[in-house]
Amino acid sequence: MRKDIQFYDYYSLHGLVNSKNYVENFFIFDDIESFSEGFHFNAIMNYPIRLGMVVAIACRKGSMKLQIGLKDFVIEQNMVLIILPEQIFQLMEMSPDFQLSCILLEKNFFDIQNDFKMALDLQNYFFKQPCVELSEKEKNEVMIIFELIKETISEKKNFFLKEIVQTYIRILFYNICNILLTSKERGIRTRKEEVFEEFISLLSQNFRKEKNIGWYADKFSLTSKYLSKLIYEVSSKHAGEWIKDYIILEAKALLKSSSLTVLQISDELGFSNQSHFGSYFKRYTAVSPRQYKYERKKPIEL
Repeated sequence: MRKDIQFYDYYSLHGLVNSKNYVENFFIFDDIESFSEGFHFNAIMNYPIRLGMVVAIACRKGSMKLQIGLKDFVIEQNMVLIILPEQIFQLMEMSPDFQLSCILLEKNFFDIQNDFKMALDLQNYFFKQPCVELSEKEKNEVMIIFELIKETISEKKNFFLKEIVQTYIRILFYNICNILLTSKERGIRTRKEEVFEEFISLLSQNFRKEKNIGWYADKFSLTSKYLSKLIYEVSSKHAGEWIKDYIILEAKALLKSSSLTVLQISDELGFSNQSHFGSYFKRYTAVSPRQYKYERKKPIEL
């Protein structure tokens, strides 16, 4: 990944987006060029980005390659991709004929609607498998909901516009969750793959406090050596490498996209002191946290 992690949330994009593309708490568009007159997508290609939003992308044509966290994905025609809030992703390639329909939801959209089950389901389902392949029937259902949302937004005098759109969005996401759960591909997993997925889920929640392989191995009643070997067989990276990569990626994100001091970031990541954090960071990046924070920041052209 490139090193300058950019951060965008609903409020930072709100002033840039064409008014026809948004209603309270979310944006929708199916034409990258018309999404915003002041936001250039070419400027964010090959840069790590952290969005404080839920993103749902339906690929209508062509393909897009991207990286989420530390894993590569390709989304092609008749596929849906979900990116969760605070996940770091990077757009790598887009085919010339790439076309999409996209919804961006404010980070706490489902919490605001008191739909905590939906918020929990998103975390559980799409962290492990963000891409869903749709049958022709499923694709048509998803695109019908997209069109209904767009049509409703255009009815500016509709007294219940917000409520109707929010209901359509819940229907859309529950529909996608159901497709994921009933996908035959998800049933074809080895025990090693299941352990790997559970390890990554545990790691994403605990890496700030738990940096020792032994802690994770204990959760599976395995030895550290065997867990690391198992993780390597599935992912071609040892458990220790995954732990290190999560820590460094989060450190870079905090250094670039927050106002926290190096000391505060050290505390946030669970290091005993700033010196220990500095040594750890420099060992894997060849620069100190302070150098990375202040000397390597390149602004995005808007």
